[in-house]
Amino acid sequence: MVERTDIQSRRDRTLRDELVDDWGVKHALRKIAERSSGFGLRTRRRLLTNALRLTRTIAPAAHHALGACRETLGFDGPVEIYVKPEPEIQAFCALSVSGPVIIGVSSRLLETFTDDELRFVLGHEIGHALFDHFGIPMPSTATLEDVGGKFVTRPVALKLYLWCRAAEVSADRAGVVCAGGVEPAAHALFKIASGLASTVIQPDLGAFTSQVDALLAAPAACADERDEEHTLDCFDTHPYSPLRVRALLAFGSSQAFQRALGRPADGIDNDELERVVETDLRVMEPTYLEDKTDEQSLLMRRVLYCAGVCVAAANGEIAPSELRALRALLGARSVDVPDDLDAVRRELTEKLREARDKVPFAGRAQIVQHATIVAAADGDVDPSELEQLGAIAEGLGVDQAVVDQTLAGAAAPMD
Repeated sequence: MVERTDIQSRRDRTLRDELVDDWGVKHALRKIAERSSGFGLRTRRRLLTNALRLTRTIAPAAHHALGACRETLGFDGPVEIYVKPEPEIQAFCALSVSGPVIIGVSSRLLETFTDDELRFVLGHEIGHALFDHFGIPMPSTATLEDVGGKFVTRPVALKLYLWCRAAEVSADRAGVVCAGGVEPAAHALFKIASGLASTVIQPDLGAFTSQVDALLAAPAACADERDEEHTLDCFDTHPYSPLRVRALLAFGSSQAFQRALGRPADGIDNDELERVVETDLRVMEPTYLEDKTDEQSLLMRRVLYCAGVCVAAANGEIAPSELRALRALLGARSVDVPDDLDAVRRELTEKLREARDKVPFAGRAQIVQHATIVAAADGDVDPSELEQLGAIAEGLGVDQAVVDQTLAGAAAPMD
């Protein structure tokens, strides 16, 4: 049986402790309990009428996998598995106030997953119950409102979604321990992301995880004011699949994973493991592009505006596509060609110095990346635009390689 502390992600644990003490979260949970009481086991009843419960005699292999997962994780609560007639590869878990843990899988998943991959899925779902992730129902807690508005503030809502993504990392780790290795778990995520069995195409986990780097070269943007819950990564409850695979690969090289399998601890320590995972998860956290109130974010947005205008004008003509790109990044309804370009250039020089003093390196690198996106918006980066980007990078204390990597990532993210 594994030690829970070896597989629960640090952010899952620390954020959960913070959230349960929040006034708005407490009141939302109380209201959710009031609204859900008296309805019985609705999920179980719906599955009993529209799905097939996998008993030991109907699906002995699935039950053997379930028993192995429960033993590995030390979970002794009742669990039921149901299969639904669906063409997509998917699984879910539910828990009512009383009754068994309900695990549902699609018929497509059951047909295409190997035994090891199935143990990853079942271990993942049991992991949610093991760490009581159902204790804060999401997204209900973040979105619940009454006549006075939402129960939780926007910062707390963002923290709730961040906790959800960290909770998925914990559940994935539970699954990979049950699978006995990283490869079957990563292949399972590959199949879920692609909808394809490995017999159709050869899983290339290196290419798959490189999509994380491509994400950095493709910032979320829209040409109008954002409908946040539909456009921003920070309102997703799950990490993107490439992020999950990279997190699993990091876990597989950790001392915690070796301990969980009963082997001599060898590999990266917990602090390094969590640093790697949390760095990747920041791809989905709010950035200065979304935050229009924080003083540092306002400075960064102004630097991007000045940088974007100067880069676009470097070849003597600002293309409409470059203006649209800058407008999309800033989430503004209109970004017009300024009457006095020289004034913008002077302001850029001042703002670069200010940003170098006040903005952490990661934020300055983001500005360079986004200015590069503006330069490439018309399909061609002129030498004069490239020179201007180099000057902006130098002014921000960022290596020119960030420009090159951004252009390469946007052009060929899977190379």
